[in-house]
Amino acid sequence: MDDRVAALVAEQIAYYRAHAPDYDDAYLGKDWDRCIEELPITGDILVLACGTGHWTPLLAARARSVTALDAAPEVLALARRRVRGLPVEFIEADLFAWQPPRRFDTVFFAFWLTHVPPARFAAFWSMVHTALAPGGLVCFIDSSSRERGSEQVLADQSTPTVCRRLRDGSEHRVVKVYYTPIELAARLAELGWSTEIRETSTPLLVGTARRTSDL
Repeated sequence: MDDRVAALVAEQIAYYRAHAPDYDDAYLGKDWDRCIEELPITGDILVLACGTGHWTPLLAARARSVTALDAAPEVLALARRRVRGLPVEFIEADLFAWQPPRRFDTVFFAFWLTHVPPARFAAFWSMVHTALAPGGLVCFIDSSSRERGSEQVLADQSTPTVCRRLRDGSEHRVVKVYYTPIELAARLAELGWSTEIRETSTPLLVGTARRTSDL
């Protein structure tokens, strides 16, 4: 990761650390949870960029075990309180440096893939491949490209970037790479993944990915 991308990722982490107390406001009034119901989530689950743990109890209800990672200790503190008594292990880690110590049946992430810089996209999916057990499945939910109009997109950036403002008035740069289902499927096919991705009316991208070699 070059210095400019590393600096942008560090600013993104700082944004989510500061945003932790207000992060769950994004879920208010949104009927997103039912997206989980249609995804074939099972077994030992690895959750990447788990945030405040909104999805974690829903995943734990269908899992043998859940291992959940995030780089921001503030959101992990909130997530731990949300899943008391459930079979969940939390790990504080930089997803671009962490390597999985074992394999999982399902790898899940929500509203994360669009925050992965294009320069780190292939390496991220290589890590995901390492984390998957043979025949394992990736399940994900993310922002649709139709959400682009609601963002303050920064021009002339080498990495697609938006500006986010917190309640205290501070502004932060955040990576935001919007994909259509066709664009994302094509990008992953180049890396050896077979996908099923659809765009909901919400709008969200909901998808699964499997290594082509497992088919």
